[in-house]
Amino acid sequence: MTAIDPLVQQLHQHIIAEQALRERWHLDAPWLSSGPLEGLTIAAGRVMYRQAMRQEARLYGLHTKHHRIDRFNMHWLANKPPKKSRGTLLLLHGLSAEKAHWLRFARYFTQHYHVIIPDMAGHGQTGYRAGEDYSTARQAYRLLQLMDYLKIDRAHVVGNSMGGFIATRLATMAGHRVASLSLFDAAGLQARTNSVLEAALESGRNPFLLHSLAEFDQFMSMAAVKLQWMPYQVRVMLAKQYSDRRERWFDIFRHMQNEIYPDSWLADEIERIKQPTLILWGEQDRLLDIDMLAHFGELIPQAKTVMLRNTGHMPMMERPALSARYYRRFLAEIAASSS
Repeated sequence: MTAIDPLVQQLHQHIIAEQALRERWHLDAPWLSSGPLEGLTIAAGRVMYRQAMRQEARLYGLHTKHHRIDRFNMHWLANKPPKKSRGTLLLLHGLSAEKAHWLRFARYFTQHYHVIIPDMAGHGQTGYRAGEDYSTARQAYRLLQLMDYLKIDRAHVVGNSMGGFIATRLATMAGHRVASLSLFDAAGLQARTNSVLEAALESGRNPFLLHSLAEFDQFMSMAAVKLQWMPYQVRVMLAKQYSDRRERWFDIFRHMQNEIYPDSWLADEIERIKQPTLILWGEQDRLLDIDMLAHFGELIPQAKTVMLRNTGHMPMMERPALSARYYRRFLAEIAASSS
């Protein structure tokens, strides 16, 4: 492999060696400190962030639970199942994200649905274990174990980015457990058009592998059209946390990458998805180009497709009310057709 070869072109041909990617993406480069008081800033940011997320979750009736699943102490947010529950929603976050990213979307459903929002293995409070399997197949297996523990026979599954990739795996390997499938800017297919993410990878930078606060800000601008305001202390804390977790993001990123290139298992297996399906995409997604909406729609012909304008990669965070409106309509259509 030579440095001038297009990375994506290589991926279509063979799996790239780990060490070559480590060097290409400067995985071991040092963190660039934000200032002499960075330690105190990070400590303050951690307290502010945890308190804010905990309080917001409780406001919506969501509380943290945990149980040992496949050698991980898996954590998830859940509400008390409503007396006249319309079913269970299983909400799956993306790479480097966490369960709290679904909070403002989930609040629109806790009154009528049992809502489960896990931290996937390698993420959030569930944590990371080096050497474990982080493929979509293994992650889906862990979700099935969680559903068994919670005595949930079937769930409406919603996934964003990596979570969408895992959701499709769940739908193909255990379709009878998936009442419906919803993909919000989902990963899993080979790109047909170039995105800002691919351009960054080609230039020798993986945006998930951060080395400074400036790179964190750049990553956030790639993930959202309009950034949610956050205190400076929280920004620094999250940026340093991303940097400290570079090894895990690299590990999990490679697991996903090797399931998409050189051959995508999803493209081969996607015809097995027969559930009612919603595909929702942010028009300005800079990580997974809007062409993916059409691509998924072509491969899942029964799917309903929705494009959100002025929205990026995480519509459930950027446009929670609008995303929830489309999703409620989708669930209502399923209920009407089944009755």
